[in-house]
Amino acid sequence: MANPKNEAMVAELRESLADASTFFVVDYQGLSAGELGTLRASVRNAGGRLLVAKNTLIRVVLQEQGVEGFDETLTGPTALVLVGDDPVAPVKALSDFAEEHDADLPVAKGGLLQGGQVGPEAFAKIAKLPSRDEILSELVGVLQAPMQQLVGVLSGPPRDLVSVMTNYKQTLEEGN
Repeated sequence: MANPKNEAMVAELRESLADASTFFVVDYQGLSAGELGTLRASVRNAGGRLLVAKNTLIRVVLQEQGVEGFDETLTGPTALVLVGDDPVAPVKALSDFAEEHDADLPVAKGGLLQGGQVGPEAFAKIAKLPSRDEILSELVGVLQAPMQQLVGVLSGPPRDLVSVMTNYKQTLEEGN
């Protein structure tokens, strides 16, 4: 008979990984329970989720879902970082936490990015990317610039006309 805790964890992993096209695997060994809680909170605030599970259970769920190639990655203490639409923010949260931690923990092991397997080097590259919100705000700025220029060009002649008329009025008043 299977362990009920393991069955519950497998069910949670199945649900979490069911439609996840992006997740990362990190090594958290050396973090205290309090530090792990802080890390979980920062990842959650960034739009991700940190799950600690046994490698065998993770491997079972990944194989059920047809995801292969994680046998070497799933060794030692492992945590799954599940991300939503924006993988950059949770990765930045992990990277920032590692920079603040003395032992540079957690350490990236690899992951699945938009359905393709990536190594630990991709983790560092993703952390350097701008977040989705930053990209969207830059896009709004780029789209807004031509409209602002058009408004400036269109408001120029009326403004100039007002200036000419004001100067003409002053000239007439000075002449009287």
